[in-house]
Amino acid sequence: MSSPVETLEPRPDAVQAGDRDFIPYVAPMFAYVALSSLEGYLPSTSWYPAAYAAKAAIVAAIMWHYRSTWKDLRPMPGVLDIILAVALGFLVIGLWVGLDGRYPDLPFMGGSRQAFDPNTLGTGGKWAFIAVRLVGLVLLVPVFEELFWRSFLNRWIIDQEFWKVPVGKVTWISAVATAALFALAHPEWLPALLTGLIWAGLLAYTKSLSACVISHLVANLVLGVYVIAAQAWKFW
Repeated sequence: MSSPVETLEPRPDAVQAGDRDFIPYVAPMFAYVALSSLEGYLPSTSWYPAAYAAKAAIVAAIMWHYRSTWKDLRPMPGVLDIILAVALGFLVIGLWVGLDGRYPDLPFMGGSRQAFDPNTLGTGGKWAFIAVRLVGLVLLVPVFEELFWRSFLNRWIIDQEFWKVPVGKVTWISAVATAALFALAHPEWLPALLTGLIWAGLLAYTKSLSACVISHLVANLVLGVYVIAAQAWKFW
């Protein structure tokens, strides 16, 4: 990982009063985690598809409401940085799947995965659920998680007046801290820890939050394809 670049200056619009509010970064993440924690209280697993669709819709609405944070996705990375982001996305899922069952379980914040098997639904219901699940996995999660972990929290750890820190600045402390917290938020804590370090390194190298979103999107898409092809629903 490259060392922090002290010469970076925040964009002029990064210090506007509205940008000092952490809620737009936290609200989608909080809603997703809170609604996920409630899934364990569903009357039966048959309720899960509807519950997940409702969660995806609510989180998408919150993301749209707080879309002011999307400015952090600019500028888009160059071609070589996109290639690196895609390659790291494949590496992440290689770790996620390859390390499965090779490390002990630890307490975590994110709640247990439902591991819902859509084969219990009719054909139409199965593919409708898979489509909605992929939308959440590929289009929603990479955006709001990267805005929370690699844009807001990474900068907040560097300086609690996070708006003064340019998007893309990373220190060793912020990288390790965000990776550790990212690990605690996932049952797959070891690959999540390594993933957090990889994406912190990608951010430090490219100075592009969009590169992290692209890598996260690719990782989740590859995971989704693997889950469907291998019927490995435990990863969902």
